[in-house]
This record gives sequence, C-alpha cells and structure tokens, in this order.
Amino acid sequence: MHQKGLAILQRTRYHTGARHRRTCILAMRIIVTADLHYRPAKRDAYLAFAEWVRQRNPDCFIIAGDIGHPLRLFQRGLQLFRDLTCPRAVIAGNHDVYRSDYDSRTLWEAWLPRIARDEGFIWLEDDVLTLGNVGVCGTMAWYDYSSRAPHLTLGDHEYRVLKGSVNHDADYVDWPWSDRAMARYLAKGFAGRLGNLVNNPLVSRILVVTHVPIIEIAVPRYPESEFWSLMRAYMGNFTLGKLVLDQPKVSHIVSGHLHRAGHWTIAGRYGPVECHIVGSAPGEPTAVELTL
Repeated sequence: MHQKGLAILQRTRYHTGARHRRTCILAMRIIVTADLHYRPAKRDAYLAFAEWVRQRNPDCFIIAGDIGHPLRLFQRGLQLFRDLTCPRAVIAGNHDVYRSDYDSRTLWEAWLPRIARDEGFIWLEDDVLTLGNVGVCGTMAWYDYSSRAPHLTLGDHEYRVLKGSVNHDADYVDWPWSDRAMARYLAKGFAGRLGNLVNNPLVSRILVVTHVPIIEIAVPRYPESEFWSLMRAYMGNFTLGKLVLDQPKVSHIVSGHLHRAGHWTIAGRYGPVECHIVGSAPGEPTAVELTL
C-alpha cells in the first residue's frame, strides 16, 4: 500500500502501571466519484475536478463506474488521477461495457480490469481494499428488475422485451448473459468478498461502493410517467441492497448511475447505514467525501 496514501496516524499511549496500550486512529478521508463520462471537449472541467481531488489529499479515491466510452476514453478518464499518491480503486458502469472496438464480454472480462490495473487502480470487482480498520468492497451491481415500479404488473419477460424502448443498454451491451443472470453472478462474487471483510477481525467498518444503486429510497418513483415507470426496472438492484443491509460492519454505501445526488441514513440490521448517490452530470463531475 502507499504509505502516504494511508495517512492513518496511530498514536499509542502507555499509562503508568498499565500493561495495555490504547490506540487512537485519526479520521480518514475517502472521496468517491462516479459517472464521469469523460469527454475531451470538456477536458478543462475534468482537470479542474482532478486538481480539486488532489488538493483534498484523500486517504483513498474511488470511481464508481461510467468513466468513459469507448475504451480509450475509459483509460483517459483514469489517467486524470495519475498524480494521486493515495490508493485508487474503480468499478465499471454500464456505459463502460458498451461495445465499440471490442464486444461487451471482452471489455468486461479482459480490457477494463487490465487498463484499470495498468493505470494503478485496484479493480474492486475482484479485490477488496483495507485501510486501517476500514474495508472497501465494490461491484457494478447490474440491475435484476427488483427496482421495478410497484404499480406496473409486468413480468421478467416483458422487461427483457421492452428494455430497448427506454434504455440504450439494450442496443450497446452485447454480452450473452441476461440481466438477471449477470446480476446474480456479480452478487455471488461480491457476497464472497464482503464476507471476507466481515470475517476479518482487523476490519471494524465497511464501505460498500456500487455503480447501480441498491437502496430503494435512492431510486425515485415517477408513477405519472410511463417512460420513467418502465425505466425504473433498470435503475437499481434492491436484492443486493437487502444482502448488504443484513451484514454487520457495513456503515456506508455509495452508488452512482442516477446523475442525481442524494443522502439518506437508513436502518440496517446491525445499526444505521449512511447512503449516498453521487450526482455527477456529463462534463460536470462531483464527488461524495466521507470522513471515517
């Protein structure tokens, strides 16, 4: 790990006559962004954002998907933050797997993780990050229709067929897996990594980072809009959210995808969980700054 990036100062005091020691861990700053959608025409705005992140001197920097499309812009989006000396981590978003020079499966399985690691990022779809007593676990969290609008009586088949009428994922994601199959696959790997952090005695709190939101309150309802009522099925994965809220040590959840900032504190099985949505718009990056 980068020693400067960890910036977790431990001060140990020995009390006269005491045989134990007391360790005080100072606050840690974690910055999470998402939905950069890097565009060369807006490069000045991205450079300004990257400089803001650098000046904040975070202990960890995370990008929660939708960095850039096609692949060369994904890489350039990551390169904006090459001067950061702290640990950097990334997950993909749905736009990052849009077919271009390569099909979606090849992007997902080979190119995205390879470029992320080449640029010095931890690929959170395979690895976890531990910073002192904090663990970071992430996944793209593909939608499984569990966020469907409650007033629509459509089944999984209808959501598969109708997806192309409201969501460009149907046009540009060409991997062979169904939405629900991909969601289950990602959830299985994520659950294993999360379980490892839960069972790690050195980890006392966990930050979960996803691209697709996993908390129901974060995904708005538009019952008056036929378009957005249908679109809601492709905006979240509440199945994964239930799994996360049922785990000990999870204290924070940060997601992207919606381009609409939000902050809520909700009840988890083991206590309150602070939830955020990053509110970046294309060409207007922003971030959530956490102090743990």
